[in-house]
Amino acid sequence: MRRSTQSAVEDPEDDATLPKSVLIRNRAFLFLWSGESISLLGSEISVVALPSLAVLVLGAGAVGVGVLMALQWLPFVLLAPVMGVFTDRLRRRPMMQFANVARCVVLGSLPLAAVLGHLTLAHLYVAALLKGVFDVVFQLAYQAYLPQILGRADLVEGNVKTQLSKSIAMTVGRSAGGGLVSLIGAARAVAADAVSYFAAAVLLLFIREKEPRPAPAEQGLAATLRDVRGSIALTLGNRVLRSLTLMATFGNMAVSSTLAMIIVYAYQDLHFSAGQLGLALSLGSVAVLVGAALTRRINERWGMGRTLVLTHALLGLAFVLLPAATLGGKLFAFAVVVVSQSISSFTGPLTNVALITLIQKATPVHAMGRVNGVALPFIWGANALGPVVGSAVAAMTGNAVAFLLAAVLAWAAIGWIFRGAVQRLTDDVPEPLRVSA
Repeated sequence: MRRSTQSAVEDPEDDATLPKSVLIRNRAFLFLWSGESISLLGSEISVVALPSLAVLVLGAGAVGVGVLMALQWLPFVLLAPVMGVFTDRLRRRPMMQFANVARCVVLGSLPLAAVLGHLTLAHLYVAALLKGVFDVVFQLAYQAYLPQILGRADLVEGNVKTQLSKSIAMTVGRSAGGGLVSLIGAARAVAADAVSYFAAAVLLLFIREKEPRPAPAEQGLAATLRDVRGSIALTLGNRVLRSLTLMATFGNMAVSSTLAMIIVYAYQDLHFSAGQLGLALSLGSVAVLVGAALTRRINERWGMGRTLVLTHALLGLAFVLLPAATLGGKLFAFAVVVVSQSISSFTGPLTNVALITLIQKATPVHAMGRVNGVALPFIWGANALGPVVGSAVAAMTGNAVAFLLAAVLAWAAIGWIFRGAVQRLTDDVPEPLRVSA
């Protein structure tokens, strides 16, 4: 395969002088991680604030919320393969800075329009779509930049710390989101997310390490399309990457369909207030801290492949529980939602660390952009399809069937794990199974 986009930098795993402590002594990672932690907190506020804005302020129903969430993920399907090619052609840190500033402006337009009395559902949809576009830019650059500043042996630690930040953000952010929606309204609550992206962009300025210039690549549409086709063959032609991609596709479709429906389900069927919903999601999210704290230990004891089997089995169980929330009073419903969210939250860090680390260890640094550019349309594109499928099934057959469908999708992901023999992988990907590029 052509290697026109190969970076001039050597793989960091070969540099014996790399810092031993990712958190304390690796300055670049410290600022990168800090900025990402802040923006993750803001994003979790928007997990509650944006759908609440659609439902409580603009009168959207299940389909409207499903469309809103799908629009944020649709760009991963349409743009990621091409952006993956450009991620390997450009410096990654400036791409992240640009994406953060752009997301700040896009989300900041929503509370501004609300103050001026001009906020519409169409504006909300456009903002969600544009946010998704710049999410593509940032995520591809971030996933390619992280292995560039960490050694191979530090990837698990770096991914665990990122997942810990996500866990804390999920626990604090969703509760804060519900509280802010109750106190100042959904539109103004979104402003907190906009500010978080600006702060993340500023922190990236403090990374002083010079990023090597990628090797020159052929320009033009034809060359780009050739690289896209090569990226597809590179990724889906590898058994490990193909299996991980399809596993994550089914798992993400299950999670995203449930996340879309649980908000409508809580408001309309369980009659929760915004504060009660935020508190239920927040309490359920506490388990994500437990999962993050135990991630390294469980992955070391079970191996990353078998951990992925365990997490998807538990995920399906979490979704099966949700229809039972209507069988009792509000306190019973609250408890069911908390338990379901706890199980789901516990699996999140375990799944993400194993998935991301195995992809990174199967892929050379200079090909990370292209590999993720192909994988993410499946993995995160499922986040666009999930809400649409979930809301459509809920509209036709009821929320209970939609939650049961999510459970089936989560369990189907296990089939792809065994199809690619991923369950046999422990803490690394053997050389013969890695991407050759």
